[in-house]
Amino acid sequence: MQQLQLTAEVRHETGKGANNRLRRSGYIPAVVYGAGKENVHLKVEERLVSRLVRHGGMNRLLTLNVEGQDKAVLVHEIQVHPVKGTLQHIDFLEVRLDEKVNVTVPVQVVGDAPGVREGGVLTQVLWELDVSCLPTEIPEAVEVDISSLEIGDTLLVKDIQAPKGIEILTDPEEAVVSITAPQAAVEDVDGSVEAEGADEAAKAAGEADEAAE
Repeated sequence: MQQLQLTAEVRHETGKGANNRLRRSGYIPAVVYGAGKENVHLKVEERLVSRLVRHGGMNRLLTLNVEGQDKAVLVHEIQVHPVKGTLQHIDFLEVRLDEKVNVTVPVQVVGDAPGVREGGVLTQVLWELDVSCLPTEIPEAVEVDISSLEIGDTLLVKDIQAPKGIEILTDPEEAVVSITAPQAAVEDVDGSVEAEGADEAAKAAGEADEAAE
């Protein structure tokens, strides 16, 4: 995966008023913490963070350049204004490249399921997985192969073949995808059962009438 780069500056003013002035000038407040070091308050250009978000920067290893010093970081949290939708704050987690981290990555369904070709309905239940790996090995997504699934099958987390170096932390018994019969087929089956029941009831009623005569 290509490593993204971002430039930040140390900020010396904190607090609501200072942060609002910062945002009006085209920056957003940020903080970097972790790796056993003291927290550092930063400011980052809003346009750069927007570009980072568009390119899927969450849970991706970044090189954060702070006034000439490079730090290996992950985006831990991005705060967005609940009404305006504008970026408000960003938290960076500094990491060591030789220590594993726990992150959440998307699930990507691949393959052509026989059950779908036969008219079944594919339902994806789980869209993300919790994984543990080195920061340099964080995958963009974990692929889930559905090429063997028939109608009525469910693929669980424990069925996923994790990439080398990736440990899946999500409950192994949790469902990821399933293939169910189309609704029309279910309705036809239900209708057939009801019809058979009605025929049997009518037959029994006729036999009772004959016996009464």
